[in-house]
Amino acid sequence: MKWCRQAFTLIELLVVIAIIAILIGLLLPAVQKVREAAARMSCQNNLKQIGLALHNYASANDSKLPPTRVQVGSDRKFRAWTPIVVSYVEQDNVARQWDMNTRWDQGSNLVLAQVKMKVFMCPSAPEDRPAPVQPPLGPCDYLVFHRIRPRFYVANNLPNPGVELPGAMDIVNHTRLTDITDGTSQTILITEDAGQPASYILGRATGNVLPEGRGWADPDGVSGSLDGSHPVTGAINRDSITGADGATCIMNCNNYSEPYSFHPGGINICMADGSVRFISSNVSAATYAALTTRNYGDIPGNDW
Repeated sequence: MKWCRQAFTLIELLVVIAIIAILIGLLLPAVQKVREAAARMSCQNNLKQIGLALHNYASANDSKLPPTRVQVGSDRKFRAWTPIVVSYVEQDNVARQWDMNTRWDQGSNLVLAQVKMKVFMCPSAPEDRPAPVQPPLGPCDYLVFHRIRPRFYVANNLPNPGVELPGAMDIVNHTRLTDITDGTSQTILITEDAGQPASYILGRATGNVLPEGRGWADPDGVSGSLDGSHPVTGAINRDSITGADGATCIMNCNNYSEPYSFHPGGINICMADGSVRFISSNVSAATYAALTTRNYGDIPGNDW
C-alpha cells in the first residue's frame, strides 16, 4: 500500500521561507519609494495651497504679500502670516473663530493655535514630534524666506553683498509682487523647514527642543527670529543647531530656521509665482542664494 506525502520536509520549508524573504526584500524598497513619492506629492500640494492662498490675499490687497509678522502698535510679534491665509486654505472653522484683534498666543487664539492642520504638515515629517511643547501647538513644516545673511556668501566664497538681502516677503512690511524684480518664478516664497519644535540634525532627532518653531501660529515658528539671530540661510551647520560664522551646508543639515525636509535628496519649495518645485541637495550655493533674494539682480544657474 502506497502512502502519499502530505507535508513539506524541513529543507523544502526553509527554501520556501527564503524565497518569501527575498520577495519581501525586493518588494519593500519599492513600496517605500511609492509611499515617499506620494508623501512628497502631498507635501507639494500643501505648498501649492499656501502659495495660492498668499496670491489670493495679494489679489485682495493691492497686489501686496503680507509681512511675515503682523505688527500691531509696538508689538512686532502680534501674529504670523499663517492666520491671515488660513481662510484661503479651506480651514474656515479656524478662520471664522480667529480674532485678528488679539495676539496669537492669547485668549481663544491660543486654543485655535493648538489645532493640527494637514496643510501645514508634511507627511514625510514625523507626526509625533519627540519634543512637544506646552501647550502642544499645531506644528508647521513650512517657513518664509525673509532674508539671507552676508555670512552665507562669505562661507561659500561668493561676492559679499555686505548687507542682509530681503526675500520675497518682508518681516513687518507688505511686499508688492512688482517689488520682486528678480522674477517671481526665480524667487523662493516658502520652503520646507520640517520637524519643529524637535531638533533634527542630518535626519536624526537630537532629543532637544528648538528655541523657535513652536507651531503654525507662532511668528517665530514660521518666519525665523525677529532679532536677526537666526534668519533663514546663513546659520547652517552640519553638527550644531547654530553656526555664527556661516557654513557651506545648504539644506537638510539642521532644522533650526533653515531649509530642512525628510525627503531623500532635496526639499520642496514654493516660488513667488505660486509654482512648486523640488530642489536637489546638490544645488550650488550661488544658485540657491540667487533664489532667495527678490531684488539683488543675481541670476540662478541651471542646476536647480
